[in-house]
Amino acid sequence: MTSPPSPASSTSSAGSRRSFDQNRPQTLEDLVNHFVASKRALNTQTVLWRATDIVNTARELLEENAILAAKNTSIRNIVEQQVDALEAVRRGIDVVEAEITVEFKQLLHDVDTSFTGLNATLAALRETPIEAVLQPPSTPQKHLYDFIDSAAVSNLEGTLRACIDRYNEAHATLDDSSDAFDSALDNLHSSIENVPITPASSSNPSPIPSLYQDLEVHAKEIAQAFQSLVQHYDLCVTALRHTEGGSAAATQATGDVPVHSGDEFAAPPEPMSEEERLEMVAVLVNDAREVDNVVTEIRERGSEMDFLLNQIENHVNHLRNESLALSSILQMISQITGEVKSHIATSRTFHASWLDDTRPTLLNGIEEWENQREFYERFDLAYAELLVEISSRRRRHEKAKKKAEEAQKEFDRLHAEDERAREQFALAQGDFLPLDIWPGLRDPPRRYEVKSVVSTSGEEDEAAHEEGEHDGGVKSIPQLGRNVVERALTRVKRRM
Repeated sequence: MTSPPSPASSTSSAGSRRSFDQNRPQTLEDLVNHFVASKRALNTQTVLWRATDIVNTARELLEENAILAAKNTSIRNIVEQQVDALEAVRRGIDVVEAEITVEFKQLLHDVDTSFTGLNATLAALRETPIEAVLQPPSTPQKHLYDFIDSAAVSNLEGTLRACIDRYNEAHATLDDSSDAFDSALDNLHSSIENVPITPASSSNPSPIPSLYQDLEVHAKEIAQAFQSLVQHYDLCVTALRHTEGGSAAATQATGDVPVHSGDEFAAPPEPMSEEERLEMVAVLVNDAREVDNVVTEIRERGSEMDFLLNQIENHVNHLRNESLALSSILQMISQITGEVKSHIATSRTFHASWLDDTRPTLLNGIEEWENQREFYERFDLAYAELLVEISSRRRRHEKAKKKAEEAQKEFDRLHAEDERAREQFALAQGDFLPLDIWPGLRDPPRRYEVKSVVSTSGEEDEAAHEEGEHDGGVKSIPQLGRNVVERALTRVKRRM
């Protein structure tokens, strides 16, 4: 036997150790001791059987390792792709929401600006009183605001508030959907992080092929070592069979030792010379010195194989756990993917609501409020211009009245002059002219009067004006205070 030396086994007997002395002839007792030791050494056959089982088990684990490693790598790639796709969908929802939110905030700012401008204009109308001289007597004080349709403003404000409420509800629904999506992705990422990471990689390949090779080496060495023990045992049997009384002594000595292969001494021995026998015994004695070492080596290699198999099993168990975790990840992804349709539908609903309802309603509201503000500003300006116009009409009326009075005086002077001339003519020639010579001889002169004429616009005649009122009880052209006209002129000039 050529196996390397190792610590001596306790199974060796003292007689066996004494028999290793090659300087003396081997007695029958020595040969029996060698035989018993070799027969006990064959009990390591259980290690050989165990080694065979280990190699077979390791071969199955090697195949499972290859399958699981490939499967896990493929699933990890699939998981990575699916997670990227889910993240892309989530980012797309964020992009839609962000774009709409930015535009909504801008439109909301524009709505507030328009509403603030309109309120400022309405406040000016509330603070602008109608001059009392323009209203019938005993009329309660009115302002420009009393002449506008405030319901239109209130209705539009209610419409915009309802629109904003609908937007907030749609946005809240989208937020709930996005929060659920985020929670699902967070759980997915957390689960992925908790998946056992396979120690093997491209830079650190699976240790199982190398461990399996080591197992094969150990199994081969155990088989060779056990074969040497069998050969040594056979040599011991042959030596006892060629020694007188050897078979009986061996049978008696091994009565309590497990039988290896039936009755080894049943067949008669083959003829052998004394010289051949001595050579055989010399070989036997030399091999017997290594029996304990070989047994120790077999058992150590068997223990090492158990240790290596344990490493292989641990690695494969790790791959199995990883495979189970990845399968769970795939189920999570499948569930999230099914929910993604709902999240996308919610985003589309939010986007459609924005395009079909919120955005056009806000734009229309901004436009309407701007139009109202412009109209009411024109109304305020028109009232200021009305005051200026009244003042101008009053001036023109006064001018026309003055001209009329001057004309009336001229008419009256001409009439008086005509009367005097006619009287003088009658005194001078009346006695000499018969009345029937001209029927109009004694007629008085025609009187001309300057009178105001009531037009279709409702202006009163001069007499009514002089009294200050017409049939409606309203002065035709009121006399406005100077400060009122000056303020009106200032507002007109400021807005021109």
